[in-house]
Amino acid sequence: MKKNKIWRIKGFEGTFSDEELIELIRSGELKGDYAITTREMKRWVRLKDSIYQYYLEAKDETI
Repeated sequence: MKKNKIWRIKGFEGTFSDEELIELIRSGELKGDYAITTREMKRWVRLKDSIYQYYLEAKDETI
């Protein structure tokens, strides 16, 4: 099954799936001030202002 790569990260090349984005956050490569967007979004949103803020704060919890 092909992963749905919809996210772009400001300063990174290519697109990322939800799973890849979460892994980058958990590994510490992405911090709250990094901005993300999709084709449908009209602007960039900081991770700490998005639904992904949960992964910035979560330790080993899963949703």
